[in-house]
Amino acid sequence: MKLNRLLLIIGIGLMTSCSDFLEVPVESNISTANFFKTKEDFDMALAGTYNVLTSAEWGPGHRWGNYFEGMLYLGRVGTDECFTAYGDNEHQISNYTYTPNNYIVSRTWFVQYLGIARSNTIIDRMATSEVKLSDEEKNTILGEAYFLRGFFYFNLARFYGEVPLVIKETTDLNTLDTRKASLKEVYDQIIADFDMAEKLLPIRNINGKAHKYAAVTFSAKAYLQMAGMPLNDVEAARKAETQAKKVIDSGLFDLVENYFSLFDASNEYSKEYIFDAEFSNRDDATKYGGQVGSTDGISTPYSLYWQKVRTAKEFYEKFDENDKRRNSIADYSLILKGTELVEDRDPQSVGNNYFVYKFRHPLKEEDRGSTWVNWSNPINFPISRYADLLLIYAEASVRADNAVKPEALESVNKIRRRGFGVAMNTANAAIDLKPQNANDFLLAILQERNFELCFEGHRWFDLVRFGKLEEAVKSFSKYPTTAEQTTQAANIRDKHRIFPIPQDVIDASNGKIEQNPLWK
Repeated sequence: MKLNRLLLIIGIGLMTSCSDFLEVPVESNISTANFFKTKEDFDMALAGTYNVLTSAEWGPGHRWGNYFEGMLYLGRVGTDECFTAYGDNEHQISNYTYTPNNYIVSRTWFVQYLGIARSNTIIDRMATSEVKLSDEEKNTILGEAYFLRGFFYFNLARFYGEVPLVIKETTDLNTLDTRKASLKEVYDQIIADFDMAEKLLPIRNINGKAHKYAAVTFSAKAYLQMAGMPLNDVEAARKAETQAKKVIDSGLFDLVENYFSLFDASNEYSKEYIFDAEFSNRDDATKYGGQVGSTDGISTPYSLYWQKVRTAKEFYEKFDENDKRRNSIADYSLILKGTELVEDRDPQSVGNNYFVYKFRHPLKEEDRGSTWVNWSNPINFPISRYADLLLIYAEASVRADNAVKPEALESVNKIRRRGFGVAMNTANAAIDLKPQNANDFLLAILQERNFELCFEGHRWFDLVRFGKLEEAVKSFSKYPTTAEQTTQAANIRDKHRIFPIPQDVIDASNGKIEQNPLWK
């Protein structure tokens, strides 16, 4: 029936088995009616909700709507940072040839609602639970559920705009409201969830789980997005500044000295860590790891990288030659000379390729191991780190007051100094941005976010917020060699600042969920 199909497509529905709900093997089907009887049940339900971020499931296509695969393209490719060199659905995303039938567009919608459904169930069942929990245990469970629901709705708002708001566990199809809420209503719910998470969550939590300042950070991120296109809410900018300042004033976070240690799994839980998508290649984990970096990378003798996501000379040339962050891009391959790995820039082997090389696996077997477990990828995807927060603070401050405060300028310059490899906390006239008017400083922040956060999934959202998407994408056409590899500059249109509602969602709703106006 159409209603049953709709339930599956928007990911809200009744959980027919514990296996379906938690993605863990069970001996028999367990409905939610006789679940949630112990703290361990709630912990398992939370694990299943976090799993939505990284699930590698082929059948329902989870991997194409989360950080295992799909979100390694969304937010990154098709911008002025990178593109895909090959592929099908991901190539459509990169080249702006996708339609409402694109599988990544469909699965991203589905997976976010799946996470929302699981969050709703935890929140509602806690309200009626007779499980004996301490206040700290109860608050942490609820805080994580609210944070995750806010996070999934934040993704939906940024990708699709107006979407249905479902904030209760759905146990009766007749109560399912498929009406699209206004974008303001969706953001109000996102902020409410992050605010609730901020009140409930502990200051510290297990690595990979939400904590108080992760909630504050994502509240700041949501307010900042509201401050730009299409809502242009000036008051939201002031609130973003306030939330970001809370994180700064906590004194719990800072920039690490070694920028690239953040991206090779050696320093993931540093003082710069705020929230990420967790992958593991331990024997007691999935043994599957993730694809962070594997989609990118350069040619090596060990076939570690797919080289599917690539960048171009246009982006490489934006960096100052003294900016160490330019090493996120490689214009070479690696070859063996004897037992040593060396850079090969021979045009015959490299061609005109510029490779994304920010996330780096250990290259040698003795550094990584020889089994399948060792060769799986343990690198986490950094959804937000302290550098992102400092730049949020600076941008929000300027948007709120239309002026450049010394604190905002210093936040950006601290990041720049690290990028250039000099002392972060010492003024440096050769590197620091100078006081300037508000509009110029906003554009400088946008560019600095590009240098600092490149290939981390922020760029598409940043360009949409600034109203610069089409202009930036078309800049990837300076060199004919780039146009030979990607057609994004030729295909970008105004409608691409938002994704279409998936066609399977519209069909299953019998048209009750309407297509986004730009896509009609």
